[in-house]
Amino acid sequence: GVDHNFQTKGPANLEVVSEGDDPNHFAPNYFGKGAKWQLPDLEGSECAYRLARDAFEKAGRKIVDATVGGKLTVFPKMDYESLF
Repeated sequence: GVDHNFQTKGPANLEVVSEGDDPNHFAPNYFGKGAKWQLPDLEGSECAYRLARDAFEKAGRKIVDATVGGKLTVFPKMDYESLF
């Protein structure tokens, strides 16, 4: 899944150091205290997702987004539970 949403805000690609539990991932210890990581570039990600979508569609395939509660709008949504 792709949440495409981060609570930690700031300039894209800025290196930050985690100060405690990670509010941006499914597990609070995904990036534990002291972990270095870069803030996301959501606009850049969307550009790459659109390129992937277009390439897949040109090849007769389709990418769908079954993320529960995600904020990405590039791909058509699909109900996660319907996959099982």
